Amino acid sequence: MRIHTLAFTAVLVLAPLATASPGLLPGGPGGAGDLRELLAAQAASAAELSAEEIWRRIGAIEDAARDLSGESLAAEVDRLLQAEAQPSEAAAILLGGLRLSAPDPEAAKLLRVLLPRVDSSREDLAAAAAGLLEHPHFKSLNDEGKKELRSALGRVASDASRAPAVRLAAAQALFTQGGGDERRQARHEMMAFLDSADSELRALGALALARTNAEISGALYDELHRLEALPGERGRLAASYLERERVREEWNRKLKSARTLYEERLQAEQGQATPGTQPQGIEQVATAMEMIRRWHLEGDKVEDSALLDAAMDGMLRSLDEHSSYLSPKAFARFEQELEAGYGGIGAYVVEDPDDGLFTITHPIYSGPAYKAGLLSEDKIVRIDDWPTVGKPVDEIIKRLKGRPGTRVKLYVWRRGMDPALVNRPGEEMAVEVARDSITIPSVQYQMLPGEIGMVVLREFSRVATDELRKPLIEMVEAGVKGLVVDLRNNSGGLLDEAVNVAGLFLPKGSLVVSTESRIEDSHRFFTHAEPIVPASLPIVVLINRFTASAAEIVSGALQDHERAVLVGQRSYGKGSVQNLLQMVGLKDDQYRDENHNNRFDNWETITKDWNQNGEFDFAPRIKLTIARYRLPSGRSIHRELDKEGSVASEGGVEPDLKIDARRLEAWRVDEMLKLRSSRAPRNYVERHWSEHKDLFFRLADNDRKDTSLYPGFDELYSSLQTPLSPDDVRQMLRFEIRRRVQDARGQEFPQGDFVEDEQLKEAIRKLLDVRGERPENYEDYLSTIPSTAPGRSILAAADPVELREALEKIQQARRGDGRLSEEILARLAEILRSNLDK
Repeated sequence: MRIHTLAFTAVLVLAPLATASPGLLPGGPGGAGDLRELLAAQAASAAELSAEEIWRRIGAIEDAARDLSGESLAAEVDRLLQAEAQPSEAAAILLGGLRLSAPDPEAAKLLRVLLPRVDSSREDLAAAAAGLLEHPHFKSLNDEGKKELRSALGRVASDASRAPAVRLAAAQALFTQGGGDERRQARHEMMAFLDSADSELRALGALALARTNAEISGALYDELHRLEALPGERGRLAASYLERERVREEWNRKLKSARTLYEERLQAEQGQATPGTQPQGIEQVATAMEMIRRWHLEGDKVEDSALLDAAMDGMLRSLDEHSSYLSPKAFARFEQELEAGYGGIGAYVVEDPDDGLFTITHPIYSGPAYKAGLLSEDKIVRIDDWPTVGKPVDEIIKRLKGRPGTRVKLYVWRRGMDPALVNRPGEEMAVEVARDSITIPSVQYQMLPGEIGMVVLREFSRVATDELRKPLIEMVEAGVKGLVVDLRNNSGGLLDEAVNVAGLFLPKGSLVVSTESRIEDSHRFFTHAEPIVPASLPIVVLINRFTASAAEIVSGALQDHERAVLVGQRSYGKGSVQNLLQMVGLKDDQYRDENHNNRFDNWETITKDWNQNGEFDFAPRIKLTIARYRLPSGRSIHRELDKEGSVASEGGVEPDLKIDARRLEAWRVDEMLKLRSSRAPRNYVERHWSEHKDLFFRLADNDRKDTSLYPGFDELYSSLQTPLSPDDVRQMLRFEIRRRVQDARGQEFPQGDFVEDEQLKEAIRKLLDVRGERPENYEDYLSTIPSTAPGRSILAAADPVELREALEKIQQARRGDGRLSEEILARLAEILRSNLDK
C-alpha cells in the first residue's frame, strides 16, 4: 500500500519511476547492498526536496526496491531510522512515508520520527508530517502516545501564526486520531477557515471539512458549489464531495420510503391502523435516529442496529435496574458465562493498557495454553500469519477459538525481547497450541493452617455445583475442622445451581428460596439430596457489597437455617427473578450440533445463516423481571428504589459479623500505581527468581509480614524514594511473587489471603474460637492474625489533605539530603497534633 494522500486536501498520485528526478538510482552493478545504498543515498539527498517531490520519490523507491537485492524495504528503512545520525526533516518525511506504506510499521517509533516535524519552519514539510500522522496505524498507539499525538496536533491546528495548509493538515489528522473533544476542536478550526473573507482560505476550509464526511449544507455547500465550477484538482474534488452527498441523501430517502411502506403494510395486515398512520412513539424513535445520523458528531459512524439496541435497552432499564435488552452479541457473551465452556486455548486475556498489546493475564492452568508453555504477561503478537497488533480484542479471541483438536500457531513476545519483534516476530517465538474443550473454572480452594478449608465460588454457572463438590469431599476426607466459603464478588448466575450448591451444606428437603410473582403462583425450591458437608463442621461464609443474586440466596439460606455465620459486608441486594424471552418473530441461526450438547460451539457448522454474515448469530433477548426471591425466613433481599431512583430499602443480606475490607487512602493508591507502572516490583522478582525460587514459594504462602525475608529489601526500598511504607512495598512484592509462583506451580491462588485479607482473618478467628483456640496457637498465624480485629489507626483517621502535605514534605527531603528543616519539622508536628485531637 502506498501513501497517496497529502496533508490537507490535494490528492497526489505518486509518479512512476520514469518520472523520477535524474540520479535516483545509484550507479554500478546490482549487488547485495544495492537497496541499502539506494535508501542511504536518497535520505542523504532529500534535504532540499519539496513535499511533492518526496511523494514522487517514495513511489520511485518502492518501484526500484522490487528489483534490488538485500533485506526487505521495511527492514532497511527501520535500520536507517534506528541509526544514531538523525535524518534531515525532509529525509524523516521520506523514510516515514516509506515505512508507513510497508507492512507492520511500529507506530511508537514512527511517532518519535514524525511528530517533531509538524513544528518544521518549512510549511510543506510540516503539512506533510501532519498528513502522515493521519495514518490509521497510529490508532494502535498506547494511551500515552495517543495523548501526545493529539496534544501536538491540537496545538498546531489552533496556532494562528502557522500557515493555513499546516493548520488544516493538523486539524484533519486530529479529526482522524481524536475522540469527541478533539474532533469538535478540529471541525471548529476548519469552520474558522470556511468563515473567512479570503476566498483561498474558504476553499481550503471547505475541502477540509468535506473530507471529514460533514453534512454538506449552508456555507459549505455554497463554497463547494463555487469550487465545482473551477477547472483543476479543486474543482474535481468539490464535485466528488457534492456527488457523495447527493448519493447519501438519495439513499436515505429510499430507506425512509421503504421503512414507511413496510410499516403501512404491516399495520394494514394487522388491522391496527389506517395505512399512512404510525404510532407516535415509533415515529419519535425513527426521527431521533435520523437526527443522530445527520447532526451528531459521530453520527456518520453509528449503525442503525446499535441505536435501536440502545433504545430497547433504555426502555427496559426504565422499569428496574435488572431488566435489560441483550443484543445478539451481548446474549452470546451471557450464554458463554452461564455455560462456562468453549473450544479454544484456555486463557484469560486483555489488551494491556500500557502497550496496547493482546496479553494473557493468566492461563487456565488445566488448559492447553499453559501446557504449551504460555504464562501470565505473555503477549500474543501473531496468530498463524495474522498480526494481532492494533486489532480489536473480540476479533483476536474469535481467531483463538475453534474446534477442539485443531492446532493454532501463536507468536509470543515477552518483556526483555527486542521490541522490534512485536511487529516482526521470528519462528523462535512460535508456540503451537492444540485447542481443547475449555471449562472456565468456577471454584478455587486451599487448605489453610489449623485444618481450615477455604473454597471460593466465583459464579453460579452450569458447572458450579460439580466443581465445588470435588474439593469439599477431599477436605472432609482429609479431616477438615472448619470451612470458609467465600462468595465475595460473586454476582450470581443460575437459580438451579444456587439450590444445588445450598444442598451441599443443608439437610435434604430444606427450603432454599421461594418466589412471588404478579402473574404466576409462588414457587418453592428445596434441596433434594443429603449434604456432603457434615452438620458438625462449622462454616463461615464471606460476603461483601458485590455478592449478589444467586450468591445472596445461598448465603441467606445458610444464615436462615443457622448453618453458617456470615462475615463481611451487607450484600448487594438483588432479590429479583429475570426471565430471558426471545423476541417474537426472530430466530437464532441454525447449526449442526456435532457434539450433541444442545448448544452452539464456535467451531460447529452453521446450517442457516439468516443475515448471511458468515457467523452464528443469536436472536436478541429481553431480560425481564417477573418475580422476587424470598429467603426461607420469608424476608426479601431486594434493594428497593423510589421513583426518584433513591434507595428506599437497603435489602441485601446482613452479615452476622460486619468487617469492612481494608481500605487504602487515595494517596497510597496513587503511589502504588506509580510504583507498579515503574515495574520495579516485577523487575525485583525477575532479578531474584532463579536464585531464590524456593524462598519465593514460601513467601507466596506466608511471608509473616517480615521484610527481612526478602533478599536486598532495604536496598530496594531506599532506591525507590517512595512515601509508601516498607510494608506497602512488601505487599506489592508479594503480589508479584504470587503471580509468578502460581504460573510455576500451575495452580491459581484463591482470592482470599490470610496474610493481608481482614475479612478472611475474622473468619479464621471465628472458626478457631468455636474450637476454643486462638490464632497465636499456630505459627503461621502468629504474626499475621491478631486475636482481635484491629481498630482504626491514627493515619486512617487523618485529614487526607494534611496527610498528603506531610508525606510530600518527607518525600522532598528524601530526594535531597534526607534532612528535615526546623520549619518542616514544626509543620509535621502541627499536623500530628491536629489529628490526634480529632
